Amino acid sequence: MSLARKKTNSEYSELLAKLNDIRTLPLVAMKVNELINDPNSSSSDIADVLKKDQVLTAKILRLVNSSYYAIPGGVADVQRALAFLGFNTLAQLVLSLSVFSMFTSNDSDEFSMLEFWRHALGTGVCAELLAKRLKLPRPEEAFTCGLLHDIGKLVLNEIDSERLNDIVREARRRECAFIDVERDLDLPGHSYLGEVIATRWGLPQVIRLAIRYHHFDVTRMDSVLASAKPVIHLVRLANAICVKNQVGRSGNFSQGQITQDMLTPLNLLITEIPLIEEQLKTAMDQTGAFLNAYR
Repeated sequence: MSLARKKTNSEYSELLAKLNDIRTLPLVAMKVNELINDPNSSSSDIADVLKKDQVLTAKILRLVNSSYYAIPGGVADVQRALAFLGFNTLAQLVLSLSVFSMFTSNDSDEFSMLEFWRHALGTGVCAELLAKRLKLPRPEEAFTCGLLHDIGKLVLNEIDSERLNDIVREARRRECAFIDVERDLDLPGHSYLGEVIATRWGLPQVIRLAIRYHHFDVTRMDSVLASAKPVIHLVRLANAICVKNQVGRSGNFSQGQITQDMLTPLNLLITEIPLIEEQLKTAMDQTGAFLNAYR
């Protein structure tokens, strides 16, 4: 398919129709998603859910025992992991692992899944670092939003991998961002595709909004939930920091400029960015187990 032309209306509709082919979340993930949104849920509830999926439990324990969390002596069961990490962190890990399990790991010459995972993980880690720096109440939520921000590209890889590869190829040729090529072609962008799937799966609203608006300054967008705006700002900045520092790659071949409108909503100064970049580098050195689990 030629990249030089925009899709026709019928091709556009066909692309969106293919979203129906994306599977639904596993029952365990759906239950955990319900628990995240239930203020009366407890640690024992999530432990009971995980007992029903031993493969997922094994992945969770591998992550929890990684150097990223550095739990003294390690943990061998979910209850002990909960004691160290808490309900929210463990629930977010279960949810994100389940989401990524829905997609194949098809590599191509243009789109490396390993580099995609590294960029997604870097954005999650950086968003969490920023959330802790700014003392947001749920930094683990920022991690998940950052981790999942680009799932629309995985959706496109599933339903039209040729189009994905064409966009990446063009972005590399022009040394620009993936989204710039999407806009020029008037495509349903990866942010939109990701939001559609996240909504279909019933993911928390803050995650859906972060996926949809991670390329936008939402400061003056009245249609965006006010309580979600800080996390969206974090993910937008974290994404730019990862692009700038080449932490993985997901089809963005721009320089990753950090602009003032990314910093102002978070009350950050440009002089603070080098320290955040150093912290990100250190944290990424401890995430080997994450890359193995999410791939």
